[in-house]
Amino acid sequence: MISVLVIGKGSYENCKDLALTARAFGAQSITFTTRANKKLVSYIKRTNGRWGGKFEVCFDKDWRKAIERSRNYEKVYLTLGGIPINKIIYRIRTYKNVMLIVTLQNDERTFEGVADFNVSITNQPHSTISSVAVFLHMFYSGRELAIRFNNAKYKIKQAKMP
Repeated sequence: MISVLVIGKGSYENCKDLALTARAFGAQSITFTTRANKKLVSYIKRTNGRWGGKFEVCFDKDWRKAIERSRNYEKVYLTLGGIPINKIIYRIRTYKNVMLIVTLQNDERTFEGVADFNVSITNQPHSTISSVAVFLHMFYSGRELAIRFNNAKYKIKQAKMP
């Protein structure tokens, strides 16, 4: 199971995009360390209802407690200064439960000590959303692109190769 922990406060649109990306790329849940946002929870429930799946949005104001409650998860902090993903992803794939930690603030050193792995997606500035997408893509070796969500009311009919 893959869970995403988002530390810091982002705009509604940013949080929605993070949740949608995590969901589409194979995570099972996302936790934001802000006050509960009923609008976001409702949006994801509607998305699950239409497109299938059981993706869950949670809120926990205290990121330290959220991490403590996830004792059976390997914590992976996505940061610019970590081990390059291509050098460590094979090892992370061996774990059953993985918690991705991303931050919406610039206080990276605070979080580096709490993770089992500090992983760098690239050595160039990029978005939190892209970090989650690239990590999940590499974790699943591209298989997430073929995920079929249960109970989907909507399905995209894909074009065939000419």
